Amino acid sequence: MGNRHPSIAPYETLSCRDGLIALACGNDGQFRKLATVLGEPGLAEDPRFATNAARVGHREELVTALEGRLSVADVADWQARLTAAGVPAGPVNDLAGAFDLAERLGLAPTHDLGPGVSPQVRHAVTYSRPLVTAPAPPPRLGEHTDSLREWLSDPSHSSRPAP
Repeated sequence: MGNRHPSIAPYETLSCRDGLIALACGNDGQFRKLATVLGEPGLAEDPRFATNAARVGHREELVTALEGRLSVADVADWQARLTAAGVPAGPVNDLAGAFDLAERLGLAPTHDLGPGVSPQVRHAVTYSRPLVTAPAPPPRLGEHTDSLREWLSDPSHSSRPAP
């Protein structure tokens, strides 16, 4: 089913004029808001789409109707309008877009480890206590070869983590 939810519709990615948007209408009220924002309030009254069960049963027709309306504007425009109306929606980002969004949200998605080292991706979870080891750059080729060989040659290594 890809990005679709098997028992909720629309709860999937849909095409807009310039890309994909993820929509998550978890109830009939959100769907009515979606239909209104799209300028098609009658969709919410259509027996094929009036309830979630009906929308799931007529998903292909629903997607066709929604993408017909979404195709007239860009993802950013729809996201702003839908979010303002209380409909969960967001762009499907590439990696650059995902990092940009994380920066805008203040999530600090990378660590700067100093000169000569590329920024590294930060763990997405923040703990109440600091990590035991500080973030470090990836090892240079061969940097840990000797310690790994030593670890592998020790028959008791199965009870200890790799260095």
